Amino acid sequence: MSGIKFLFISGEGEVYQIPASKGSVYKAVPRLAKESVLVVELFYEVENRKPWRLIHVGFDRIQLDGHGQYILAMEEGGSKFYNISHFGLVSAEELSKREEPIAIPKAPVIPSAKEKETLISFVKRKYPILWENSPEAVELSIQSRLNTHSDLVNLVKKSTVIRRKNRITAYKQG
Repeated sequence: MSGIKFLFISGEGEVYQIPASKGSVYKAVPRLAKESVLVVELFYEVENRKPWRLIHVGFDRIQLDGHGQYILAMEEGGSKFYNISHFGLVSAEELSKREEPIAIPKAPVIPSAKEKETLISFVKRKYPILWENSPEAVELSIQSRLNTHSDLVNLVKKSTVIRRKNRITAYKQG
């Protein structure tokens, strides 16, 4: 069995546990009105009805409204899947053949050093068994995001080189 917990980490390093959203609306935190926060998603395995081991840690940055609430808009939902929609399951050759300009990969959301320290401290204090069973989960998640971004950048570079070579070849033949 698995579970998920949502956290907001403020710019001041405060952590707020947020219940899972109902549809596209997250619970309001009035103290964080009009603030940009780091959203942390803790996916974990459950043993004996308690969080036991972290499976994945997700990150996102959001802007809360004047009431400290976040409502996921349709445009934002699309932007969350930007890299997948532009680069998912495509080779450099296929990407180079597209008519439109090649998109630039969206940078990954990763916590700052202060936010990472705050998150680790919170998990160690509030859910020590999670941390004991998976201390590297946060670092692995960050590294995975950085590696994926690097792969996408390399894919764009390769497709640009292929596109240039194809245009030069077509120009010489034409």
